[in-house]
Amino acid sequence: MSQDVDELIRLLDDQPKPVCAALTPFTVVGARFDIGFVKLEFAAQPAFRNHFGNIQGGFAVAMLDAVVSIAAYALLRQWLPTIEIKSSFLEPIPIGPCIGEGRVLKAGRSLAFIEGRLMTPDQRPAVTATATALVPAPKV
Repeated sequence: MSQDVDELIRLLDDQPKPVCAALTPFTVVGARFDIGFVKLEFAAQPAFRNHFGNIQGGFAVAMLDAVVSIAAYALLRQWLPTIEIKSSFLEPIPIGPCIGEGRVLKAGRSLAFIEGRLMTPDQRPAVTATATALVPAPKV
């Protein structure tokens, strides 16, 4: 495991967990602090199954929100509220472990722009998202 992965796991373990985080359990499998990149493996969630036997879209977006939030946290070391997220559904993701990747595209003084994606088991992009997050003003 890389040093950044170990450090991100330690940082996340030291943070309070919102109750909703229990719905999307994950393992950090990749991280680069210098560019705000994370790779997460989400545990299989049979409760996410839609009528077609795949991950329901709303749950996929919840996983992507976690991915982009943690990518921003990796770069800036603070939690940023998501103020906008746009998702595109390219193909279904079967129920099972799921890989998500997130990367900060640009972080300014007031906004951060982040992208994320969930992949099929054979690593094809299935759901993509772009998000905007608010960078809080420094406390005076």
